[in-house]
Amino acid sequence: MGRVPPDGPAAGPGAATALNGIGTEEEWNRQMAQMYSPPTRSFTLPYNDDPPPGMAGRRGAYGDTLSYGADGAPPTRVERTLIDPDRPHEAPRPGPRSHRRRRFGMLGAWTFAWFLIFNVHGGYSWHYFVQGSTLLFDGADPGSAAGGLHVYSNYPQLQIGPFTFAVAQILRQVGPSGGRLFAELVMTVLGLVVLHVVERIALTVRPALAADARLERTLLFGGGAFMIGWVDLAAAYGHLDDVLALLCVTLSVWALISDLPAIAGICLGLSVDAKPWALVFLPLILAVPSRVRRHAALWTAATVLVAWLPFVIADPHTLTVTQFTITNEPSSALRALGVTSPSTPSWDRVAQIALGCALGALAVYRRRWPAVILLGVGARIALDPGVYGYYTAGVLLGALLWDLLGLRRTAPIWTIASGAALAVAPVLISDAGLLGHLRLWLVLGFTLALLLAPSPRYSIRDRL
Repeated sequence: MGRVPPDGPAAGPGAATALNGIGTEEEWNRQMAQMYSPPTRSFTLPYNDDPPPGMAGRRGAYGDTLSYGADGAPPTRVERTLIDPDRPHEAPRPGPRSHRRRRFGMLGAWTFAWFLIFNVHGGYSWHYFVQGSTLLFDGADPGSAAGGLHVYSNYPQLQIGPFTFAVAQILRQVGPSGGRLFAELVMTVLGLVVLHVVERIALTVRPALAADARLERTLLFGGGAFMIGWVDLAAAYGHLDDVLALLCVTLSVWALISDLPAIAGICLGLSVDAKPWALVFLPLILAVPSRVRRHAALWTAATVLVAWLPFVIADPHTLTVTQFTITNEPSSALRALGVTSPSTPSWDRVAQIALGCALGALAVYRRRWPAVILLGVGARIALDPGVYGYYTAGVLLGALLWDLLGLRRTAPIWTIASGAALAVAPVLISDAGLLGHLRLWLVLGFTLALLLAPSPRYSIRDRL
């Protein structure tokens, strides 16, 4: 076939009739335009998934409008890589992963800043863990009361579980001062781990939150409030038992909704092995279907018995550890309830566990299982004679879970309210009686709200 001269065909009557048998010049240009025209569909952002037939213009993974053919057919692999030259250039929008990385980077920097603040006079209670692990694994000094399996009966001030002492035995070997700084760092990082697990729980139970900007705001602001309380617990006080108890119960919830009853039971048992008051979390077992409830309960019981039974068999006085007393502070919620005894009443420890379990069971019965942790820790706040700052982290964890799972419109309402009442108010208010009433009102407020508010439209049963 001959080629058209660069300057086009010669002018004249015959020029419009034929081009070497192809046709007129207009027909030639029309064929070339049809064969080599630029693509009409543009896919500058990641392709999401194939829409149903006829769903042209469906939204992509990042909110971009994906164009499909008139028959609703998805683009070919080649077409997805093509960019319409006539379409204005748009910078790629950040996706969920980039938002998540940025949020965790911000929370990480926020956590480190608070660690530097709290670490100035940090590790207030770390010596208890060094002492307890030494007594349990190395024994007592000559002339002192026996350690080992008699540690709880002879040293009732050590209200700490054996699992915690086992972990402390490892941490105290690293660095000076019984591993205090290293332990604080480890416990602080575990707070970010807990926050990550909380996010995974929320996305597992409520997948629609993945595309909801309210999830980012709740995890950023609520997570920021939570990490202040957590770093106070980890760095300022160095309370390893509370850290492990809260970590394990969070992992237990994740395992329950992931259909791992054995793992859930072990984690729930380890929570009790870390801190005895974690018995208030046991109603979580009631939230799972009956076909796996017994399995989870057996693993929980076995984990608790393996850790605690040797101490009880070796020295039955171990059971009297609940009779240890502390000062009934003027600003405690217990005093606001009218209990004016100078120290812990004999019935108080048992009442905390009984009330926490009862409220948790009621929450599960009313299909509000995400409230179990907050209600359990709330019972401790209401009936405990102490007002230590490390109590706050448990409340904030339970509040954040409820804000993510219990509210139909996710928002860090109870997380920020709890942080303000328990951590900010003592800095601004000097009236001990008012502070005690504020703690009590907070617990009463979220207890009524959690138990009487509209029930979420999902349950652990929906996941198993």
